[in-house]
Amino acid sequence: MGTAIVLLILVVVVIFSIRGYLKKTRYGCCGSGGGEQKVKPDDRNPAHYPYEYEVGVDNMKCQNCAIRVENAFHERDGFLAKVNLKEKRAVVHSKRPVTEDEIREIIRKSGYSVRSVEERKAG
Repeated sequence: MGTAIVLLILVVVVIFSIRGYLKKTRYGCCGSGGGEQKVKPDDRNPAHYPYEYEVGVDNMKCQNCAIRVENAFHERDGFLAKVNLKEKRAVVHSKRPVTEDEIREIIRKSGYSVRSVEERKAG
C-alpha cells in the first residue's frame, strides 16, 4: 500500500514537470500564452530622437521578455526602444532628456532589473 502511494505521487510530479516543460517550449520561458504582442511607437525613425541611452537589462530569458521591455517604452510618448536579447541590453531613444531613475523605473515595472544606464550621443 505504501509503495502504491509513493508511486502515485511520483507519477503526479512527473506529469506536472512535463506539462511545465512543454509550456515553456511552446510559449517561451515566461509561459505568456501566445506570446507578447508588440506595441509599435507612433514615430519609428531613430533620427527623430535626439537622446539615446544604452541600458543593461537583467533577467530577460526569451523573446517575450525582450518584447515586454520594448513595450514598456513604446507605451509611453516620446520613446523608441530596441532590445538585444543576446547581449542583455536595450538601446532607448527619447525625444526629451530622461533621468536614469526614470529608465530604471520603466524597466522595473515591466518585471526586469537594470544593470547599467549609459547616455550615448544620438545619431
